[in-house]
Amino acid sequence: MILVGQMDSPFVRRVAVSMNIYGMAFEREVLSVYGNADAVRKINPLGKVPALVLDGSETLFDSQMIIDHLDETAGPDKALTPSGGPERRSVLACIAVALGISEKVVGLNFETKQRPPETIDDGVIARLEQQVTSGLEWLERRLSEGAGAWLSGDTMTQADVTAVCTLTHLIKRRPELFADGAYPALASLQARAEALPVFQASPFAEE
Repeated sequence: MILVGQMDSPFVRRVAVSMNIYGMAFEREVLSVYGNADAVRKINPLGKVPALVLDGSETLFDSQMIIDHLDETAGPDKALTPSGGPERRSVLACIAVALGISEKVVGLNFETKQRPPETIDDGVIARLEQQVTSGLEWLERRLSEGAGAWLSGDTMTQADVTAVCTLTHLIKRRPELFADGAYPALASLQARAEALPVFQASPFAEE
């Protein structure tokens, strides 16, 4: 299998870390959505990453679609996403918030770094920053008030994989939104998970 995209993307990285956890070997095709836009569109018509090219040449788009395939391949006993019930809904809720934070951080980076200065909208920036903060506060409460060591119980799930990839991306790209001491439970989760071999095998990197 070939994973397309760069490890500075939380969407690409959550797929890579999940594959590491599952013990699924993969190769890399390091393409940038900006620097290699034409090449990316040949793989995904929307020009987005990640994409996963399966061994039979079928290509999967979107990290959630890819994760769904990986969970199915791993089987219900190993899947990082529970197959049903309140456990599944709990994990999916955390994933939705974490992915939303990542999307808003990407939006902030575009708004502040890609637009001509005269077109930057301070109102848009303020709204995106508030959405990030609100999402972080929700995850912090979820983790600090939960009964287990992870976001959805005593076992690491896809909620944690996605949240940690989101947090590391946020810390690297918009550190002012994750000030020291503001989110102690999330900071502990991020540090603890990033020390694990499955995360270290696919580190955040500007490639």
